[in-house]
Amino acid sequence: MIMTILTTIFALAVLVTVHEAGHYFVARWCGVKVLRFSVGFGRPIFRKLGRSGTEYVFAWLPLGGYVRMLDSRNDQISGADLNAAFDLKSPWKRIAIVVAGPLVNLLFAALLYAVVQVSGTPQLIPIAVSTDKSVAGFEFPQQILAIDGQATPTWEAVNIALAKRMGETGSIGFLLQRLDGAILQEQAVMPRQLDTIPVLGAPVAASLGVTQWLSASAQSSPLAQLGLQIWRPNVPVILNQIVSQGAAENAGLQVGDKILLIDQLVMAGYNDFVAFVQERPNKDINVTLERDLQRLEVPVKLGSYLNGSGELTGRIGIGVASISWPSSIQFQQQLGVFDGLIAGSKKTVEMASLTLSFLGQMVQGLVSIEHLSGPISIAKIAGASAQSGLITYIGFMAYLSVSLGVLNLLPVPMLDGGHLLYYLVEAVTGRKVPDSVQAIGLRIGMALVFSVMLIAVANDLMRL
Repeated sequence: MIMTILTTIFALAVLVTVHEAGHYFVARWCGVKVLRFSVGFGRPIFRKLGRSGTEYVFAWLPLGGYVRMLDSRNDQISGADLNAAFDLKSPWKRIAIVVAGPLVNLLFAALLYAVVQVSGTPQLIPIAVSTDKSVAGFEFPQQILAIDGQATPTWEAVNIALAKRMGETGSIGFLLQRLDGAILQEQAVMPRQLDTIPVLGAPVAASLGVTQWLSASAQSSPLAQLGLQIWRPNVPVILNQIVSQGAAENAGLQVGDKILLIDQLVMAGYNDFVAFVQERPNKDINVTLERDLQRLEVPVKLGSYLNGSGELTGRIGIGVASISWPSSIQFQQQLGVFDGLIAGSKKTVEMASLTLSFLGQMVQGLVSIEHLSGPISIAKIAGASAQSGLITYIGFMAYLSVSLGVLNLLPVPMLDGGHLLYYLVEAVTGRKVPDSVQAIGLRIGMALVFSVMLIAVANDLMRL
């Protein structure tokens, strides 16, 4: 919990600071006097007055921030400061100041993505199998080489390619390479430095039909909604985690137990064990295990949960020893600084386009509002990514920075994009948008933004 809170606060504080710094520096460059630079809302934790007269503040609620500039509509201005008022600057200067925040967020995201590309952190090659052997072409491990013609060297690339089809009806095209599952399993059990991926035959094309793809359920991954899952080595079922108040804890199972049989059926490995448990929600089973060189038989009452398809699925509440991934299915690409910056920029554009597409489909009703996430989901992802490593956490911050930049550019009053719209109208017509119109727009914008926030928080609470 402490890790989740600290990593979330750090990520939000950094991204808000970057955003507001964009407004601040362009405002100073345009000759506007900045009265306050605040990261967070509410009572200040830290406050300092700069030489230029700007008050720098860090407040206790770091869910946003603001840059307060001198404005003749709100401040008493002497003749000497008239030229430093924001509202008295040309519309093009005001446009530059407003746009600077979101654009700096996008530039910062490109820099963070570049760091990820330059780091060369290994990722898993996407190898999938059918969850129930019913998806044609995935009865055996298949490497996903491409989706809809887009190369997919990693699982991240697979998820992005699938997300691009969100809300659509039709067929998703796959280019698949069948692999030898027995050799993959052997490589995981006895890893060697020079493992090569065990290819069987030539790549083949396949397609899976979808209807309003990803439009309804936000509870399962895109892969799970296709009836697929990540291929995993079939490791021994040796418990290294017991979920509190779960079926395993209630039955007295302990860390270190090795499960041998269930209802007198041999469990060859973790995959077989999971499949057996999931098919028996709320059932009574007998578990034969080995503990301290002794063989014990323990009755267990399984629990259950609803999976992404709304089906009741068995759950026992354990974790097993970490998986040893074969080196043959690990992908590592380490770019130079220049190539990394180019790749980071392309990734930022791709993620911004994906975000806009998602918002457009939600407005059209093609995607459910259940996909909206609020601060609770952000906190959970921040904590999980931090535990996965620094590079994963940096990637999460990059995506959050893209989202912050794109959302603030939307033409909604109250957001930067709403002010941008007013100033563009003024620049084209030569007349300011009347204050009365802006006031009405502000009320509408506030109602819209707060409604979306309430939906996002409600979604978060439903997922707990």
